[in-house]
Amino acid sequence: MQLGLENRLGDRMGLLSGGQRQAVSLLMASLQPSRLLLLDEHTAALDPKTAAFVLELTDRIVRENKLTALMVTHSMRQALDHGDRTVMLHQGRVVLDVTGEERGRMDVPDLLAMFEKTRGEKLDDDALLLG
Repeated sequence: MQLGLENRLGDRMGLLSGGQRQAVSLLMASLQPSRLLLLDEHTAALDPKTAAFVLELTDRIVRENKLTALMVTHSMRQALDHGDRTVMLHQGRVVLDVTGEERGRMDVPDLLAMFEKTRGEKLDDDALLLG
């Protein structure tokens, strides 16, 4: 029965916008019993309004289902606004791991300053400075 529903949904996914597809995919992923939700750039190709909707939906699903979520993003703003821990990687290595009150007080410039202090170098690639 489940497979028939997935096939019918799959046939119609091509009719949806990118944001609608992301929302449906997120909902479908949350239907399976799990305690972990992996999100890999799940708002990257969306316009700001749709990305905000998908992030709000994500927050609600994570909270209501008591899930642990791992969200990969290049948006430092999103990294600080969602969840309760921010881990920053650079060249495949963890360079920052911020939680608690310290993270709660941080803004993007603070995160960049912490990176510069830890690594001794500035981020010079605009793609990494998404706010």
